[in-house]
Amino acid sequence: MVLASDADYAAFLSAQYAARSLTERMLAETPPIDLPPPPRQTDVLAEDLSDLGASALPASFAFTVNSPTESLGAAWVLAGSSMGNRTLLVRRRKAGLDGPTRFLSDPRMPAYFKELLTILNAHHSDSTIRDAIAGARRTFVLFETVFCRCQLEQAA
Repeated sequence: MVLASDADYAAFLSAQYAARSLTERMLAETPPIDLPPPPRQTDVLAEDLSDLGASALPASFAFTVNSPTESLGAAWVLAGSSMGNRTLLVRRRKAGLDGPTRFLSDPRMPAYFKELLTILNAHHSDSTIRDAIAGARRTFVLFETVFCRCQLEQAA
């Protein structure tokens, strides 16, 4: 299990913190269309990391999107990931793992996701859909990049 130890869990939370700090900053500067930015989660990530004796370090590069429509795709990535967080929380509990779970159990993002689905389920132009998908892809690439860098730093 990836999160079977405190060290693995801290590495996961550190990567989440780095990627989300960039995404949250971008969404504050370029909010999604028809919706406020998602709730910030770097605060709960930093608290969980502190409880584990680890530092919350932001990524050392920038993340931007080209429009509020692309931000909508980025918001979808962040909010949708809350479903995976719930799964990880259940798995950790079933495995008898303790530790801080503010991030995994944060109720703000699932609530935001419901609000976001209302916007996503509305009729949109083809260009809006393309831009939102582009923003989601850029955000997935960001997370993949950050997670790979974090793994390389741990291996060094």
